[in-house]
Amino acid sequence: MRGRCSALVKLKFPSAKDAQVFWEALKPETESPATPRSRVRIERKGALLIFHFEATDTTALRASLNSYLSWMHLLKSLRDLLEEESH
Repeated sequence: MRGRCSALVKLKFPSAKDAQVFWEALKPETESPATPRSRVRIERKGALLIFHFEATDTTALRASLNSYLSWMHLLKSLRDLLEEESH
């Protein structure tokens, strides 16, 4: 897909293990795009996750960014809850 809009988001995690967990949880979402208007590629380099967003328009780009940021927030909340319960 050759999008007219794009964004690059880099997130640094406290450890490579944390990045791996989030990468494994989000990777399936990138393998079959929910819409033909946008596409996301995710890569991991150590403790860094890199998201490559491409979309046909700014509305689709914003929707993709919001979806992934919401999923990241959910994953972090779940991880924090599990860590609290284990102590």
